[in-house]
Amino acid sequence: MKKILCPVDFSEALRSGTEYAAQLAKKMSASLTLLYVRLSIWPEAIQLEEEAKKSNESISEWLADFAKEVRNEFGVPCHHYIDQTTHTFAEAVATQALMFDLIVMGTNGADNAYDYVFGSNTFHVIEKTSCPVVVVPEGYAFRPIERMVYAYDPDSNPIFLIDQIKKVATTLEAEIRVLYIDEKKPSSESQRKMEILHDAIQARLANKIQWSFDSHHSQDVWWTLDQYMKANNGDTLALFFHHRSLMQQFFNENVVKKITMVADYPVFVFWN
Repeated sequence: MKKILCPVDFSEALRSGTEYAAQLAKKMSASLTLLYVRLSIWPEAIQLEEEAKKSNESISEWLADFAKEVRNEFGVPCHHYIDQTTHTFAEAVATQALMFDLIVMGTNGADNAYDYVFGSNTFHVIEKTSCPVVVVPEGYAFRPIERMVYAYDPDSNPIFLIDQIKKVATTLEAEIRVLYIDEKKPSSESQRKMEILHDAIQARLANKIQWSFDSHHSQDVWWTLDQYMKANNGDTLALFFHHRSLMQQFFNENVVKKITMVADYPVFVFWN
């Protein structure tokens, strides 16, 4: 992962992700780009062009100063870009992310009941992009990633996810703890799935990373994940994301949406 994209604005929520992004860029020897998305509600309003130009100039100056500050403090290549668009914020970030390896976003979780039901800006970015996303809670102070908890879902492709997480964990020199939460009572089938995952990890040169395995039984998956992270001093939680049918969205728990709104630790979301 050599190119990191970090959406920013004047809010503390998005700005809080910048330090984390810069620290990751430094650890990964990657470049960082600060992205400001400016939504144009009335692109046809010619009379507002001069005002928009002035606004863009002031934003550009602020971004340039911000990028310089990041370069000086963290010693990483840091660029900046303004995307003036008629698309939504999530669509704009997803489009820009096609040229990047990782998105790092600060978030303040759910602002209101609407966000809790339909998802926050951060969750909509996760939905729109195929790029891995790191969600950083507002006010989180960076600390080295020594233990990453990987929440294993048997419906995911274990090989793809192992390879994705291995890329991150090897660079960060992090321990990986694989956690399998079974919504049903523990069974021979769930044990077999864990054994398959264990064999897949061992077969893919995972000996370069310290792996361990754990399992729990709970119907409240997101709550159990959150409690596990706190009880085991996890530095970051790794999840996978895939599109689901409309019926599944209504009747099944969306773990990614909930955990990214309540977590007070960074969450890595990988696509499957």
